[in-house]
Amino acid sequence: MNTKNYLLDEFILNESFQRFVLNKSAEDVVYWESWIANNPDSSETVTNAHEIITFIASRKVLPKNQLISEQVYERLQRQIHAEMAYATKQSRKINIHYYWYAASIIILIGLAFFYKHYFPSQSELSGQYLEVTVLKGQRSQLLLPDGTQVWLNSGSIFKYPVNFLKQGRNVYIEGEAFFNVTHKKNNLPFIVHLKEKLSIKVLGTEFNVKSYAEDKIIETTLVKGQIKLIKEDASNKIISELNIKPNEKAIYQKRNKQIIITSLISVKEDKIRSTHSANIEASKADIKEIDDVEIITSWKNEELVFQDETFEDIGVKMERWFGLKITITDENLKKERFTGKFANKETIYQILDIFNRSEPIQYNSKNKEIIISKKSKKH
Repeated sequence: MNTKNYLLDEFILNESFQRFVLNKSAEDVVYWESWIANNPDSSETVTNAHEIITFIASRKVLPKNQLISEQVYERLQRQIHAEMAYATKQSRKINIHYYWYAASIIILIGLAFFYKHYFPSQSELSGQYLEVTVLKGQRSQLLLPDGTQVWLNSGSIFKYPVNFLKQGRNVYIEGEAFFNVTHKKNNLPFIVHLKEKLSIKVLGTEFNVKSYAEDKIIETTLVKGQIKLIKEDASNKIISELNIKPNEKAIYQKRNKQIIITSLISVKEDKIRSTHSANIEASKADIKEIDDVEIITSWKNEELVFQDETFEDIGVKMERWFGLKITITDENLKKERFTGKFANKETIYQILDIFNRSEPIQYNSKNKEIIISKKSKKH
């Protein structure tokens, strides 16, 4: 493709690009993610094309602020119909329940397009935010206006201002997200705002953030690049700025407001790096094992991984992963630890059957709730 002459109409009528947007075919995903990464100057055109396709696919109408002609719209609508019909046909052959991305992308970007093109003026948009909610049992992905890629895990809420680049690259996350942040030539920082008066400042890098409201900790793991973890007090005064290096995980403990920085290594060896910051202590409390970076980020590749985790924690993970309520009735079973990797889109029942091989358990389901207990011994 000649990027200088690659126009909006050509993008949206490209069938490979449509498959990338709507159905996430593996071949097209690899191609377009690589193309987008190598052509950052086209990010605005790519985003507009992405939004138009998903908007029309979800709403089946032409946007009021027409960036395309009626002829292009009609052709695009026919192509989308054919692509979605093909995807529906394929879904009967394979379990489409796990292919969360097509539907969620339509909702995410369709909503973004609605806000971007239905509000008439920039002044009216100054206080507007786009908010994306990913239900339990789903995961999703979106492309921000600056070209930054964001993967969202189940049970997450993500928002960013409509005037994203003009107001500064500020985003807000409650849940879990993986970021591949685009470096901007003007060094406009990318800020991820978390609960507990925490934020992460980056220029261009890859990192994972886990910040669920119900969890006892907030953690961020740096894959490459550099990030800075910032802690503020109640009056928004910065009390600590900690530089996080690649293959390090920063853990904030909500109970005692401590931050721990842990080096991630393959072997079972603890390396705790002291933060030496005012009002922040480094401690080994509650840290039992080092997690590998690949394990922490495995969720974005549709892999469910447990690394020496208690069955109680695994239950929470599976609740989010499958969108089902899980109740463990046996206190001893909650404390049992397991390690496992599930990368073949196993059902929750297949996973429980595998657990049953090492620890006899029994379970029953009712109204989207699975109740698990230890299997009683036969006399």
